[in-house]
Amino acid sequence: MKSLIIDIAGLSGFGALVGGIYLKYGAATALMAGGAGLLLWALLAARGSKC
Repeated sequence: MKSLIIDIAGLSGFGALVGGIYLKYGAATALMAGGAGLLLWALLAARGSKC
């Protein structure tokens, strides 16, 4: 349950970050920043699960 709450908080924060980038710079920049953030998260999650 603790992991689920942390995941929801992380996704909410990421959504707020991308929303702020969208409002400030536009859709293209927000999508690039969001994609880069998700790619980095996926790489870190994959690296962490192998140990």
